[in-house]
Amino acid sequence: MNFPNHAKKSTQAVARLIEKSGGPIDYLRISKLIYLADRQSILERGIPIVGGRYFSMRKGPTISEVMNFVNRRSAPQWKETISPRFGNEVRLISKAPEYGSLSESEFEILDKTVVAHSRRTTDELVDWCHKNCPEYEDVPPSQRKPIEVESILKGANRSANKIQKVIQEAKELEELDALLT
Repeated sequence: MNFPNHAKKSTQAVARLIEKSGGPIDYLRISKLIYLADRQSILERGIPIVGGRYFSMRKGPTISEVMNFVNRRSAPQWKETISPRFGNEVRLISKAPEYGSLSESEFEILDKTVVAHSRRTTDELVDWCHKNCPEYEDVPPSQRKPIEVESILKGANRSANKIQKVIQEAKELEELDALLT
């Protein structure tokens, strides 16, 4: 079970990561940072920042919807805020991105994620994810394997009660999201 993706928050969260990273950022790096921020948010708050379908891929864990947004620029406000890929890089277009959908605790998690990994190269960040995200599983090239929120929580040694509470929240949000769309 996973939480539904919030496309507008995805744009804002990626913009914040680019901004706090100091400018253009490697596409692979942004996919790791947004996953790690969402993961940390689940562990700390019981809910993600952007949500979505998480996958183990050859280069580490990622959020499928965010990868699609980078490639298709299809999330709300994305085209006005974040550039198309230039080679492997994305950058901010807007000098003052809109952050109205992000809470203070989400800003803190995003900013701490950038700081925690700022000294790692992208390749080192990929290796770090492989070693430090117990929910990640090696997969063959060009394949992916789903990562469920339960495995993130189990890998962090959360109690069965806590896991059940988070899963119930995800189900309720998924049902609400289905009603609203």
